[in-house]
Amino acid sequence: MARRDEIIEAALRLAKTEGIGALSVRAVANAAGIGPTTLRHYFPSQTDLHQAVAAAVVSGPLDDLAIADDTREPAQRLYDCLLQFLPPSEHQEAALGGWFELYRLALGPEPLPAVRGMLESGHRSSAQVLQRWLRTLADQGHVVPDDVDTHASRALALIDGLHLNLLIGPERFDLTAAREALRWFAERVVT
Repeated sequence: MARRDEIIEAALRLAKTEGIGALSVRAVANAAGIGPTTLRHYFPSQTDLHQAVAAAVVSGPLDDLAIADDTREPAQRLYDCLLQFLPPSEHQEAALGGWFELYRLALGPEPLPAVRGMLESGHRSSAQVLQRWLRTLADQGHVVPDDVDTHASRALALIDGLHLNLLIGPERFDLTAAREALRWFAERVVT
């Protein structure tokens, strides 16, 4: 693995445990086992570092899992795929905080156009994956074909709302509630 990639991996690990706000040059250099000067060789500014991490975060892969397996119940297949958008455990405040921090960096009082571009790219990629899953189900007769794009947009809105609720109100809205909301959505979309 190239040194630049090692630094990004260390930054992602740090962001996962401490949140994106913890990604200072010194903290990431320490996590990568290098000096700040070496890190600055690859990322001349903290903004460059944040942009690289944002790109890695929003380009994370979403697996098709068993979406095409018509021997399984279609709503369950869609639900299983949608679960990839949620954190894997209740203890993901840092990851959710990182998600929110990306939005703050992109849309806040001093927006970073490159981070906004990364978020837009990630949003488009997520929409394309959702459309692919829904088209697979539509091709099998489980989703109305004309509703694929609308359902993909609704899924993205739901997922963003779930992330926000998990972040700001975990005592009233937990991962179980988020999973139930995704199951509800999957059961309504599939005919």
